[in-house]
Amino acid sequence: MIRLTLLVIFVASASAVSVIFEDGPCPQFRPMSDFDFNSYGGTWYEIAKFPNPSEEGDKAKCTLIEYFVKDFRGKMKFTHVVDGVRKYIEGDLTQVYPGYGKIMYTYTFGGKSKNTYLYVMDTDYKNYAVAFSCRYFKDNDKHQLLSWILSRNKVLEGNALAAVDKFLSANSKLINRSYYVQNEHTDEACKARTTEEITEFFKMYQTNPNLVD
Repeated sequence: MIRLTLLVIFVASASAVSVIFEDGPCPQFRPMSDFDFNSYGGTWYEIAKFPNPSEEGDKAKCTLIEYFVKDFRGKMKFTHVVDGVRKYIEGDLTQVYPGYGKIMYTYTFGGKSKNTYLYVMDTDYKNYAVAFSCRYFKDNDKHQLLSWILSRNKVLEGNALAAVDKFLSANSKLINRSYYVQNEHTDEACKARTTEEITEFFKMYQTNPNLVD
């Protein structure tokens, strides 16, 4: 029954390959409280995501996020594979408010730095996490929704999957599960011929100077 739920989470996402935009400013939401930043550190596998420019829509596979955390700060490395190329980006981490799951990423590229924010909405630290973010494009009066389902393993199943399903059901007005596209962590999906730095993230901010995270 729990394995069937995984199909339910993603069944509507086969054609959901566009970046998710909605009208107006970002909705009101809060990250989880009683958040332990140090326990959140370590390696996370991306199980599913809302398509986004940093991952070239829905093309990125074999996505891995590594956090190196000490107290309220740390480092991160994000990698994925697109068309046989392993791409990566590295940055600094800051827990914005002690006890809350709002994390600031600071990326530097070409001598310029940019801050962006990730909101951990739910996690048990050992098995799963659900993260969310929103970007407001002032010039167009639209916001972009982003969300990720993460796991400590390449497969999300059992009680961890049930916990994610329960959270998404309880927060369906904020996070529409039909927008998720499933990632792949097979040997074939993770094959890469070469490695290069991710630049899509910076291009988005260069072309949208009034973007608000």
